[in-house]
Amino acid sequence: MDGVINVVKPKGWTSFDVIAKLRKIYHQKKIGHGGTLDPMASGVLPVFLGRAARLIEYAPIHRKTYEAEFTMGIATDTEDMTGRVLEKGPIPEDLSVFEKAAETMRGPIMQVPSAYSALKVHGERAYKLAREGKKVDLPPRPVTIYELTIEDIQPPLIHLSVTCSAGTYIRALGRDLGKKAGCLLTMSALTRTEMGPFSLKDACTLEEIEKDPAGAVIEDLHPILSALDQVDIPEEQATGFLQGKRLRTKEGDRERAAIFSGSRFLGIASIEKGIIHPKKVFS
Repeated sequence: MDGVINVVKPKGWTSFDVIAKLRKIYHQKKIGHGGTLDPMASGVLPVFLGRAARLIEYAPIHRKTYEAEFTMGIATDTEDMTGRVLEKGPIPEDLSVFEKAAETMRGPIMQVPSAYSALKVHGERAYKLAREGKKVDLPPRPVTIYELTIEDIQPPLIHLSVTCSAGTYIRALGRDLGKKAGCLLTMSALTRTEMGPFSLKDACTLEEIEKDPAGAVIEDLHPILSALDQVDIPEEQATGFLQGKRLRTKEGDRERAAIFSGSRFLGIASIEKGIIHPKKVFS
């Protein structure tokens, strides 16, 4: 099958566990996902089946929303509650310090990723080096925090809602929020509720997918390709496009565009000086 599934990743599963399960359900190997979630996290995981797996790089899944819970007064080596406790500290009496700290973390910021991330250091995963007791120095990276809301504080727990750019580590965000507020914070729960056009309220559980595999697949790729300009070509040009031929058009120049003929998705192309250049075709 070709298309996209909006899957609910269960807590305790890796993203690869979900892919392995779906390979068995759909009896096909060509499956990919966008946006890895840690095993302790749950929530939205877009999965691309068949030829749609070639579209992951074009999907508008770079803006994400999370609901996160942090435990006050504890720091661990993994920056979440699965790790070894390194330090304990007091909980502030004046809880307004958290909102004051949050004010400084909205918008573009520089973030040092967690040492237990999947980023590579000299060819090795950072988390592998950290588990071996080796020092991991990761440089700060630019990320954007579009929204950061303190939803509730009931010591020792604090609940946040975060909308952020791709590459943001929520564990690290909580760590830095705690530093600014003068209180150790460690992530104790995380749910991804939105990822681009995918929402948790519309997502399917693995149990639902197993009962109705075909019904879970989204075949309309218009929303999936909404980050690209969408160009419609007449049906008489469709065959030529699918054969990789260059076609004349009155459309303006575009570095990348999603090419449709009516509702039928044909592929990805660039447009230069009135000529459509096919890059990826979907016959």
